[in-house]
Amino acid sequence: MSSNTVKTVALVGANSGLGSAILRALLQAGFRITVLRRASSKSPPFPADVHIPKSQEIEVKSLSDAWTTEELTDALRGQDAVVVCFPSKDVNEHLRIADAAAATGTVRRYIPADFGSVDARSPRSRELVPLFGKKVAVRERLEQFAAQNEAFTWTSLVCGHLFDWGLRNGFLHFYPDERRADILGSGNEKSSLSTMAKVAEAVVAVLNKFEETKNRVLMMQSFCVSQLEVLGALRRVLRDDGHGKEWQVDYVGLEEFIDQHKRLADQGDAESIEDLVFALGVEDGNWETKEDFAMELLGLKEDDLDAEVKKALGL
Repeated sequence: MSSNTVKTVALVGANSGLGSAILRALLQAGFRITVLRRASSKSPPFPADVHIPKSQEIEVKSLSDAWTTEELTDALRGQDAVVVCFPSKDVNEHLRIADAAAATGTVRRYIPADFGSVDARSPRSRELVPLFGKKVAVRERLEQFAAQNEAFTWTSLVCGHLFDWGLRNGFLHFYPDERRADILGSGNEKSSLSTMAKVAEAVVAVLNKFEETKNRVLMMQSFCVSQLEVLGALRRVLRDDGHGKEWQVDYVGLEEFIDQHKRLADQGDAESIEDLVFALGVEDGNWETKEDFAMELLGLKEDDLDAEVKKALGL
């Protein structure tokens, strides 16, 4: 087998929304998959509705809650690639997984949980949301390992806000059931947004385009649109549903919004931290202007906005 061919993939966080989308894409692409989980977890290792082809199976490895480097190394040994997709709140867990992957001697590609709404390299992002510094710490550890061992490589995917997830739960500040929207700034600022399925497609592309994607931060999207364009799509889609209701649209100054929620975030308000992440995407979230924009490299096509709105709303 060629040294740049990935056959076996370990997935950490397969029971999350994004993790399950990545799991489905990996299965469809024919990879042999191992899912890591905590033995004490009450949740299934992955959603019950994940279709597993007859020719494939998913190996599940249960680890102690300690998640020691030694235990993780044993669990990951023999894997070609590791994909991590659970939140970065405990950076030490993510660092231990990276340490373990590098220690196996078999893992040749590592994709960290860096599926960022914003570019964590930006000082502005880390100033407003210190959590992004944890993502940078993991990436720097991976860069260190890659410098020490050329057989070990990594790829970070920066995807912008997750569109379908954010549209359903109010993160994007659209509330379709209430026909209400909060628009930051003028509403014309364009931001890169990605569906979970598109991110999963990008993960598969990274593994299949091994040499082209190694040791890089890659930026991708389903589409690059303004808040007003999303509002227009919502109006079109929901009018087709026969409601024909008028939307309440409230405009909020971007700097005013950031200042207000930064004060609350500094006091520990978790919702305000999410609001700052959203605002950063409005302020500087257009990946098409960035050097690392990689849709062509990954061989990905953009999605249709109206079609993805319908999918996200279950219409």
